[in-house]
Amino acid sequence: MARRVLTDHFFLKAKAQGYVARSAFKLLEIQQRFRVVKSGAHVLDIGCAPGAWLQVACQSLSKKGGFVLGLDIQPCATPKQFCDHRVHTLQADAREVRAAELVSMLPVQSETASAGPRGFHVVLSDMCHNTVGNSAADVVRSMELARSAAALAVGEDGADGEEPDAGKVQPKKLHEGGPAGSQEWPGVLLPGGHFVVKLLQGTGSQEFALQLQRHFTKVSWVQPKATRQESREIYLVGLNRRL
Repeated sequence: MARRVLTDHFFLKAKAQGYVARSAFKLLEIQQRFRVVKSGAHVLDIGCAPGAWLQVACQSLSKKGGFVLGLDIQPCATPKQFCDHRVHTLQADAREVRAAELVSMLPVQSETASAGPRGFHVVLSDMCHNTVGNSAADVVRSMELARSAAALAVGEDGADGEEPDAGKVQPKKLHEGGPAGSQEWPGVLLPGGHFVVKLLQGTGSQEFALQLQRHFTKVSWVQPKATRQESREIYLVGLNRRL
């Protein structure tokens, strides 16, 4: 295992370029293909430790404006290289944190700035779990994390496509006063925003992609070159959240 890590091309490349993990190149490739993080965007990075995606997100904001909030169940120090004062972290469980709490951490708009809806332009999720060696169980656990990320992004119960249940607490609409002054939507992701989520290919992954299509104008599968050859991980990229 140590030999594989030490001789891994992307591991060495990350170390040479100042990234804290090889996963930086996964987001760099997604960013190059889809430009999910635009200048001045508000970015939520779920499962941010050890901080490689925080670095790439901050780099993509350009020099002025923007905000990056990293969320992880374990402590995550903000990397010194590529990150600046616009990057903040919160230690919390993505399965339990309230969407309103995340939105409340966004910078307050100045009085001279045009008042607009509060939320994130991009939600990224590179969450992973400790594998147990059982491929079916690992897929299930991966899907649970992906649904948790989708729940924060679009406000549904894991974007599972279920019909509302009278005995089930439904997500509250978080934003008020949208583009037309009366538009409301659930979740932290703004209309027109983008969503990137990691999962393991297996039972339920295709269905999950179809369910995301209800929320985004385009949903694409991506397996970045930096993904280990033996890994089953893949990313779904949802572009332009529907109103």
